[in-house]
Amino acid sequence: MKIVHVTTGAGYGGTWAQFERLALALHASGIGQRVLGSMQSPHVTRVQTAGVETIAMDLPGSFAFMDRRKINAELKRYTPDIVMSWSPLASALIEPGGYVHVGLAPLAFDAQRLATCGKLIAPSQSRSDTAVAAGRLESDIHVLPHLPVATIGTDVAKPFDRKKIFTPATARLVFTAARLEESKGIADLFAAVANVSGIYLWVAGDGADRAALEERAYTLGIKPRVRFLGWQDDLRPYFAAADVFVYPARQEDLGDIIVEAWAAGTPVVAADSLGPGLLIRHQENGLLVPVGDARSMADAVKFMLVEKELARNMAAAGRAAFDATFNPDNLIKSYIGLFESFAARTPMAAPQV
Repeated sequence: MKIVHVTTGAGYGGTWAQFERLALALHASGIGQRVLGSMQSPHVTRVQTAGVETIAMDLPGSFAFMDRRKINAELKRYTPDIVMSWSPLASALIEPGGYVHVGLAPLAFDAQRLATCGKLIAPSQSRSDTAVAAGRLESDIHVLPHLPVATIGTDVAKPFDRKKIFTPATARLVFTAARLEESKGIADLFAAVANVSGIYLWVAGDGADRAALEERAYTLGIKPRVRFLGWQDDLRPYFAAADVFVYPARQEDLGDIIVEAWAAGTPVVAADSLGPGLLIRHQENGLLVPVGDARSMADAVKFMLVEKELARNMAAAGRAAFDATFNPDNLIKSYIGLFESFAARTPMAAPQV
């Protein structure tokens, strides 16, 4: 079985992390792959360094017809069984051929660009439902969670050194990670932190709202206790250093970051948006608070910091949920099984949506 991954841009985020994790896991399983993507992306560079053959293509280029020609010429040379496109833009550039074209079902479904995909992988049932509502056949959509960071067995991260970012060793530490945009609710978390004296907050992530959030921290008087870490591909050292992880997103259909916190054994507080709300069993493997309710969030953080034994029990229950449902070894077997089932079929013409 041979797989080609087609990526566009050189950005960061959950999709990029999933591309890297899946490509590396498939490579470790001995599956032949080729990546078409920008060498400006650290994810593509790391996949190449691991030994996956990579063809440098800065996509999107100046002209879509040139991108289309380069991609499809490479597909004809390599003759893959499966082509996996990692964005709707990439999907639209791939022409039908002797392979199964697999795309990702995004939050905002782009029916026109994804019309070229014979199969779709959805990381959540809600995204599958959105694709069906847009006219795709349910039989063409396969729901599989994203691969988490491999933290099986003795793979335990060393806590990040607090001294490096001027955080007292004895301070109670809250950690969050998200794109810095309004829907992620970081401003709500700032308001909560302002109501809990003495705690420090680490914020991993970047985005258009960073400057506004830095100003908001200053206005609330918590700037001396907040550390902006920028985008971090590996969050495990930060989870390991934190007393509690808080995810305040107002709109979130996935729960990937909750799974990462569970894997690290860190107690979790989250706003009750769709993804976290479906994962967390309140007071069993985490605490849920109403979306946008900074006071309830502050109370939940205080609870986790004071009731340390209960917090440890919830963290242990989260780790057990991770082991039962999101074990990376089991998930990659599911991905490989799905790809093998695709490769065994005669490719279909792209559906008309």
